[in-house]
Amino acid sequence: MSGARRARRGWLRKNTVALATLALTIPLAGWWTTHSDYKSWYDAEPRDPVVVSASGTPYNGATWFGAGVEQNPQASETGRDDDLPSGTTRIRVYFRLQVDQLSALDGLGGCQIQLRAPDGRIWKETVVADAYQDRPTGCTGGTDDKPESWRGAQAQYFVKPVAGKPFETVAIFVVPTAVAGSVRPTITWATKLPQYLAFPK
Repeated sequence: MSGARRARRGWLRKNTVALATLALTIPLAGWWTTHSDYKSWYDAEPRDPVVVSASGTPYNGATWFGAGVEQNPQASETGRDDDLPSGTTRIRVYFRLQVDQLSALDGLGGCQIQLRAPDGRIWKETVVADAYQDRPTGCTGGTDDKPESWRGAQAQYFVKPVAGKPFETVAIFVVPTAVAGSVRPTITWATKLPQYLAFPK
């Protein structure tokens, strides 16, 4: 038995440095992983607002103007009104912007349009809302190959943006009724984070 004890003691003595290194490495690796994940999340979090004024704010190659916000808007196509889940409200937001060169539209692609509540909650735009989209969606404007008579009065918005002339886009949201009066439109680009465009109502 005494020989077995001596052998065990010898193994511990022989591997003390390795065991101490392991005891330090595991917590350090855990801290590094947690720190790295937190930094990735923090760097991707929109937290530095660039507030848009009604008279125009230059940002990301365009001049942005105040946004128009409508609660419970009417459908732009008759007979296409759909029911919302109980306790929710539809919001339509019009964005107005202008580019001095059409090449600047390339830099506006990939935008994420959202509504942000004062408590930090965020809602993405609704993708299935054709009856309420009476303007192009996204941040780059757009064209429509349908005849002008198909859209009626809204046809003017579905033409290619012109350099130096403002154009409008639209985004539709469905949010809880309790926050509908307090949400504010925002736009982010992955290349601009942590900055984001904040539109006062």
